[in-house]
Amino acid sequence: MALPGSPDNVRPVSEVDDHIDQAYIGSCTNGRLEDIRKAAEILRGGRKVHPSVRLIVVPSSQRVYEDAIREGLAEIIVEAGGFFSGPTCGACLGGYMGVLGPGGEVCISSTNRNFLGRMGDRDSKVYLANPSVVAASAVAGRIVKPEEVLAR
Repeated sequence: MALPGSPDNVRPVSEVDDHIDQAYIGSCTNGRLEDIRKAAEILRGGRKVHPSVRLIVVPSSQRVYEDAIREGLAEIIVEAGGFFSGPTCGACLGGYMGVLGPGGEVCISSTNRNFLGRMGDRDSKVYLANPSVVAASAVAGRIVKPEEVLAR
């Protein structure tokens, strides 16, 4: 995964221990149907998003959105306590819907950039990871490997 500040600042997930306020899966670059399937697989079986975490899933296109609904992926995400959006630009560029606020909010995201201030307030931190790690972290309330959540 990439630590805050640069996509090049890489460490193994097992070396990172931080709480999260938000988990963000998707965007135009990483909202593929395969990504949403991976997230839904982690959330399946009655797992719930941690009460202190916002999970936002944004498909990359209208077709991916429709396929995710058809496959029941959107339902899994919503039943777990996540928000499933239509395709749109937003938090990953600091626009709206998931923009990180002041006070050092922490996000784990499957997007492709994590420069300071990219997703909102300059004091916020954005970690980058694959959709499975993002979904597992949403359940745990902190950054974890998927195996930790799947073992429960």
